[in-house]
Amino acid sequence: MQKNSILSKAAWKAFCFAVILAFFGCPSLETLGNEALNVGDYDRAIAAFSKALDEFPADRDARYGMALARFGKAEAGEKIGEHSVELWTKTVAEFRILEKIDSSAAKEMHSSALFYLARAKISENEKAKVLGILNESLKLDSANDFSWNLKALALQGAGDRESAQKIFTEILKRNAAFAPAYSNLGSLYWEDGKVEDAWDIWSMGAKRFPKNHALQFWTKVAEDSLKSAVLSGNSHE
Repeated sequence: MQKNSILSKAAWKAFCFAVILAFFGCPSLETLGNEALNVGDYDRAIAAFSKALDEFPADRDARYGMALARFGKAEAGEKIGEHSVELWTKTVAEFRILEKIDSSAAKEMHSSALFYLARAKISENEKAKVLGILNESLKLDSANDFSWNLKALALQGAGDRESAQKIFTEILKRNAAFAPAYSNLGSLYWEDGKVEDAWDIWSMGAKRFPKNHALQFWTKVAEDSLKSAVLSGNSHE
């Protein structure tokens, strides 16, 4: 009798639990993935979205969540020195699949992921061929000045200094608040022996970014070089 009573209690609990689940429902895999993503638990987010995609590979929301989780994991991994080429390669792969499902989704983040992949490849091998990756990035977001800047550096490294100079100049015309272009254009002029042009660019950047130590330093170097040339009766131009 006691045994039957225990069984009936267990059955009643199971029944009540089933009713609660039926009424309220279980959190979906996408919900669990988004919750993990919101708190920066990227591995758990990836696991949840992966299960959702096992069931429906073309699920737009799950694929979008997976791309964001991969981006977050790559960004976090890069900060602690993990192998970022592999991380960003996986991230870009997810965005490329997402693009096939919804071409309007996360274009700017896709463009940024491609920039980070190109940068990681160059960090690993300064002679890495990344122009194709950067062109893909800029096709997605033509206003991505980080990709334009890196493309100019890649062209400069390949010997196309004229194209690099043109890109740096265009960046500054469009976005005078982009500090790297001041440094890089000034350096290009300096390497070409155009000290006055280098000083012009670096000094403009130094005035705009008074806390940028590199621009302050190189402005002073160029200024000292120009003063020395005047005193010695030589000209840099």
